[in-house]
Amino acid sequence: MARSQADVAATALAAGLACGAAAIGAPTAVMTVLGLALFVAPGYLLCQLLVGSNVTGLERAAVIAGLALAVPVLGGLILYATRVPLHRAGWLVLLAGVTFAGDLALLLRRRFGGGAPFTWQLSMHVPRRQLAGFAAAVVVAAGGVGLARIGAATQPQPGFTQLWLSAQRKNEHFLSLGVQNDQGQTTTYRLVLLRDGRASVTWNITLAVGRTWQRSVPLTGSATVAASLYRLPDLTHPYRYVSTASTTVAGP
Repeated sequence: MARSQADVAATALAAGLACGAAAIGAPTAVMTVLGLALFVAPGYLLCQLLVGSNVTGLERAAVIAGLALAVPVLGGLILYATRVPLHRAGWLVLLAGVTFAGDLALLLRRRFGGGAPFTWQLSMHVPRRQLAGFAAAVVVAAGGVGLARIGAATQPQPGFTQLWLSAQRKNEHFLSLGVQNDQGQTTTYRLVLLRDGRASVTWNITLAVGRTWQRSVPLTGSATVAASLYRLPDLTHPYRYVSTASTTVAGP
């Protein structure tokens, strides 16, 4: 392979190694490195095909980055429209396919004299105005990502309470009845155990955040066992309801 085709060989090798590593189940660290290379490769090849050597420096880096992002975005829409699962295999076929197609197109263009050969010499001269604009864009992007992560982490979530009534694996003659408080504050409940629709046992329970209350309920005869959980002081509307046949969740 001539030196002028070194970029074609490198991108094809990255795509081939990524496919091989995925097939043999390579470690996560290896897949991460190859995945990044496979993510950038289509952007570089499309830049060579569409722009060539007309832009250099930061402009070239920006074009490559934009095209590298465009491939999975547009390709993902195509995969979704054709009902291809958006799993690792689908993304691998998409990125590797675009890379191999770009390699072939660039190789043919250079063979017929339609494209500049690859060179290791890169122009490092960047005007200060462009450098300042690029740095500002990086700062804005990093700030946006950081703000989004902070907002997602601090987003208030509605509290909830879990109520369950299920068969015990160790003893089929008992049911497991339990309550877990995830309301975000200490909460007081009233739990009513029902047999054939009639109140059998009542518990008043106060649980701190994240704490669980649990009891074993014996099964007797063919009675339908259910439980109603009230969040005090409301004793009119059950907050949670569960039975051996179905489960109903009330509003928050």
